Amino acid sequence: MAGMARNRRLARAVADAGMGELRRQLTYKTGWHGSTLAVADRWYPSSKTCSGCGWRNPSLTLSDRTFHCRSRGLVADRDLNAAVNLRNLVAGSGPETVNARGADRGTPLAGLVAVKREPGTATAGKTGTAASQETAA
Repeated sequence: MAGMARNRRLARAVADAGMGELRRQLTYKTGWHGSTLAVADRWYPSSKTCSGCGWRNPSLTLSDRTFHCRSRGLVADRDLNAAVNLRNLVAGSGPETVNARGADRGTPLAGLVAVKREPGTATAGKTGTAASQETAA
């Protein structure tokens, strides 16, 4: 982040991105829905590690767009190789669910449920927020 912020063309976009807020929201939402958030370490070498055998190329620079494994001979796009490594990292962290919420889980009865109320759908005194004067007396 600091390196990207030093670039005068990227500085405003990086500052506006709010990565800390994004992480906070993801943590909050996954906990709310009973999911887990897998976070890779800041220095995890996802693009410098072979997704097939685990060999690391410490001399790989940002300008190298293709990963070449000297141990196994794998040749792959650097970003694709990093994505496979991150997928493998998440797969090793615990059981995988069918979707982000877990297909076998329902919303708990006492849990928070998002409800959208269209304007004009509730009649006067029947909004559900308070008892009406007639029934309370």
